[in-house]
Amino acid sequence: MTAEGHDGEAAGTLTGITIHPIKGCRRVELDSALVTATGLEGDRAWQVVTATNDTDALGEAVTQRRNAALATVAPVPIDGGLTISAPGMGTIDVKRPDANDTTVLALIGDEVACADAGDEAAEFFSEVLSFPARLAAFTPESFRPMRLFRGRPTGFADAAPVLVANTASLDDLVARASEPFGIERFRANLIVTNDEPWSEDTWTEFSIGPAELSARVVWPRCAVPQIDQDTGERHREPALVLRKHRWCSVAEGFSPGMRGMLEGNAMFGVACTIDPEGVVVSVGDPVTVSATGPPLLDPPR
Repeated sequence: MTAEGHDGEAAGTLTGITIHPIKGCRRVELDSALVTATGLEGDRAWQVVTATNDTDALGEAVTQRRNAALATVAPVPIDGGLTISAPGMGTIDVKRPDANDTTVLALIGDEVACADAGDEAAEFFSEVLSFPARLAAFTPESFRPMRLFRGRPTGFADAAPVLVANTASLDDLVARASEPFGIERFRANLIVTNDEPWSEDTWTEFSIGPAELSARVVWPRCAVPQIDQDTGERHREPALVLRKHRWCSVAEGFSPGMRGMLEGNAMFGVACTIDPEGVVVSVGDPVTVSATGPPLLDPPR
């Protein structure tokens, strides 16, 4: 995107904050969140991985793409770790390890030094998923630089510190779809509300309260938005409406690697960096856009 100058144009309000403590598991909705070096505090700091007995093999990320049952697992942050529950499984408390003792594969193939969360968590997730699995955690020693974001660190997120979505764009999609669906299907971190569907596609630099965000790219969507984020049930939408109205065939002006991610995929939400560390974003904060550029996709007609 090529930025065009703005003095700072009001562009709506922050109406939702969501973190996903364990990647692929249920959301936690917040009134406010601390900005850290990796995004919002507590977001995607844990990841379920395949279990392996081979010391030379790395556990690989387990996601809802193939394991929709993760959507039924509810993690709640507590002091020093998580409380985790699922239907028919009861509740366990898991302490966050202090030091790295393993290496796992994040979703896009990055090797991440982190810590195993123990046998109780492994037994819990193995039963939920019906195959051997373990839970890994970021520790203060962990560091995962984003190749797509100039080396910026993040946790176990796909490839961006935060994802921003606009309820006006959701409403436009739902009005065109064959069945309703909610914004939670897109697993965004920051939900903004304004009167202009798809305006977020043009934002390159903007603020939410005291936080400064740089939009890097409109985000490609996989099959996860088809999964009900409370029940784990799979639906046809929003795949059908996204394919019809938000499909990217050509992504000119991007690097070959980025073009490979964008082309042949549907788009919803904006992947962003967020600064500075230590500020707090809160529901009700104003959204102000300081620079815009041409969108990757034209708004649906």
